[in-house]
Amino acid sequence: MSSPFPFPLVTIEGDARARGRQYGRQAAERIETSLAIYMAAWAAGDATGREAVLERARRFTPVIGDRFPALLEELRGIAEGCERPLEEIVALNARTELLYESDEGCTSAVILPELTDGRTLIGQNWDWRPACRDSAILLRVRPDRGPALLTFVEAGMLARSGMSSAGIGLCGNFLQSDLDHKQRGVPIPVLRRAILMAPTLPAAVGEVLRSPRAFSSNHLLAHRDGEAIDLESSPGEVFTLFADDGLLVHSNHFKAAGGHLRDTGLARYPDSLFRDRRLRRHLAGAPRPLGADDLKAGLRDHFGLPMSYADFGNVFVVRGQRAVLQHWKVDTPWARAGEVTIANGGDILKEAGLIPAQAALPESPPG
Repeated sequence: MSSPFPFPLVTIEGDARARGRQYGRQAAERIETSLAIYMAAWAAGDATGREAVLERARRFTPVIGDRFPALLEELRGIAEGCERPLEEIVALNARTELLYESDEGCTSAVILPELTDGRTLIGQNWDWRPACRDSAILLRVRPDRGPALLTFVEAGMLARSGMSSAGIGLCGNFLQSDLDHKQRGVPIPVLRRAILMAPTLPAAVGEVLRSPRAFSSNHLLAHRDGEAIDLESSPGEVFTLFADDGLLVHSNHFKAAGGHLRDTGLARYPDSLFRDRRLRRHLAGAPRPLGADDLKAGLRDHFGLPMSYADFGNVFVVRGQRAVLQHWKVDTPWARAGEVTIANGGDILKEAGLIPAQAALPESPPG
């Protein structure tokens, strides 16, 4: 495993089981980090803890095997390579389906060749748990058959966003609806790997349409020949969007569902409405030809921060993307009235060198 900054590059090749074993061996340390991060999050949503989480994860195994038997073999190989139980690796790939709540926000876009120097551009940002930077990798897959691919992914999972030698690019966005958690389905990272393994863009779309889905998710697909499509997938239906004036932009709310479901994520993340609109406006107004720097500049937009604030009587709280400021109105054991404390800012302290590296390593929960 080589380590270009900031994410390690893991290269795997061969048949499914062999690829999985290589993946598990090379990324074992980061897989441990992924498990530590998510096991704490999963268990927090269920009083019965780890065993209940793993029992729910086991229910995904036959669904994966029925739809994508080769990918289940790769998951088995990952488990063997990092010497962890299969259900833990399945749980990582079903992390969205297993989480009771999610704060995952991201915005993605495709710019078609008529607005660039002739290339198709696709990209996104990813506002997620800062600790996951220590579990993320670049996974390069050279299978014994089918397209080669490169995906940015949390270690132990099969895919998130990426591109393939078949000319397909993929970005993904969190969605949530009232249809989620009502049926069994293929975990989202498994479905995204299937998209990247497809030989053509229509075949990639077909993988989403034909696969059973347990949780909503958005898949933004582009092709080097100048095509793009957005798939807002829910457990019941898949809704499609196409580019308008050379641009296709999506964030974290349904845009094409047309009353067929209730978007339960939008009330929690209303900033999604503005992120989508502002990125499109930024790209539409930028000088031509558009390039990667224009897309990156638009994705850095900080409009709407701080994310929220609330008065709880004894404390006034302002929540940013990476920390919470608490202005105390009364004396407490940890602060006096008028003082400001910082919560959930550990990653900022790590970056500033104020926390020793050894103290910042995650540990698995007891038992």
